[in-house]
Amino acid sequence: MKFSKVHLSCLLALAGATTPAVSFAEDAEAFEFNGYFRQGALYSVENDFKDSDFVAQKETLGRLGLEYDNQTTLDFSYRWTFGDGRSLKVGAGIAEGRTAGSGSGFIEITGYTDTGVLFAGKRDYGKERYIWMTDFFYTDMSGTGIGIESMKVGSAIVNAAYMVSQRDDYDLEYTDFNANLTQKPDGFDNIDGVMHAFNLAVKYGVWDISATVKAMPDNWSYDGKSFKEWAETGFDLTVGYKMFSFFGLQNNGSSNTNFVVQAGKGLGAGQLLGGTITSYNAYRPGGLRFGEHEFEWGVGSDAVSLLTNVEDDDVSYRALVFGGHTFANGVGIFPSVQAQYNDYADGTYDYWASAMVRPVMPINDMMYLQGEVGYVYNNWDGDTYNQAKVTIAPTLMFPTWTGVNPEVRFLASWVKNSWTTDPLKGQPENDFVIGIQTEVSW
Repeated sequence: MKFSKVHLSCLLALAGATTPAVSFAEDAEAFEFNGYFRQGALYSVENDFKDSDFVAQKETLGRLGLEYDNQTTLDFSYRWTFGDGRSLKVGAGIAEGRTAGSGSGFIEITGYTDTGVLFAGKRDYGKERYIWMTDFFYTDMSGTGIGIESMKVGSAIVNAAYMVSQRDDYDLEYTDFNANLTQKPDGFDNIDGVMHAFNLAVKYGVWDISATVKAMPDNWSYDGKSFKEWAETGFDLTVGYKMFSFFGLQNNGSSNTNFVVQAGKGLGAGQLLGGTITSYNAYRPGGLRFGEHEFEWGVGSDAVSLLTNVEDDDVSYRALVFGGHTFANGVGIFPSVQAQYNDYADGTYDYWASAMVRPVMPINDMMYLQGEVGYVYNNWDGDTYNQAKVTIAPTLMFPTWTGVNPEVRFLASWVKNSWTTDPLKGQPENDFVIGIQTEVSW
């Protein structure tokens, strides 16, 4: 039986003096529409102003002037808030872009526990750890699963989740191998396996700790000739510390400095350090033997396929320091220093280290000037290479009282050892890239 609020009020009035006074808040419901997009175009001067493609890696050198990967994400949800404090949110999202994922569909519920939000379905998880100057999420445990976020346990804030992700990049038919085979090759049915991940994250004051245990039964790969079985288990640990000053500099402005260390083994090594199977983790900085190698190595060497090609004894370490300071006059400086070392079970290793800084100078309420300087050093089992870039970016903005602040950037970058040129073909090692970009979130 369903009672209206009028019926409930009448019953309470009839109860009179025998019923204590009860106060009910109004139920409410609302539609929510959130989103993000960045769209732009970059052109290579050394290639006759053709499309620049990927000039270098933005997560190591800084995103300005290198952000070739456009992205659009739209999130729709409907929320019901009840008078007793409970709420239900049903959400769905669509995404477009190389590292944007494939959308979402989930529910969020408050009221099952005294604090926190229970969620279930497919959605981002653990991506709040972020370096905005480089567009680098140093943890990304997104997938399909169930968990709780922002639950208070004493003085700590706790997140916990079970997430499943899948490497579904292979699309092979039995006849692709040999029509005369009497049985499928060993490993054929295992190359699209799922990864199970259990994460527990705790924030206590200025400390932030996240631990993930992973399992991927029958983790096989295929390189166009044969199958290979890889690690089936692994783990990783992330520890962060936040300081509310910029190495002691406060000076009537706003400051913060973040220190992060990470370590992982097996399915927590390489690109999977701090992550699950996502398109973002496939392309972000990790191990140099991972990432996109399909052009050189052929079948099974795209970034997503290589993501889980780790051995049980592969070990990775990552360290990051980032933050910034904004002076009272609006001038800001935002640096990031980061490195990762990978020790592989086959006796090889690789590592990279990078540093970048973004200075920002306001001109008026509608425009500011920003830029970036970045450098990265790579060592792949003794073979080394480096890249550097300098970017200047006059930026138009439209600040609003709603918090939506769209920006339009005019970009010019000098890139040392650019990926857009080939010295073996007589082209210069360096390139100059120009372009425009629009970005907004709401």
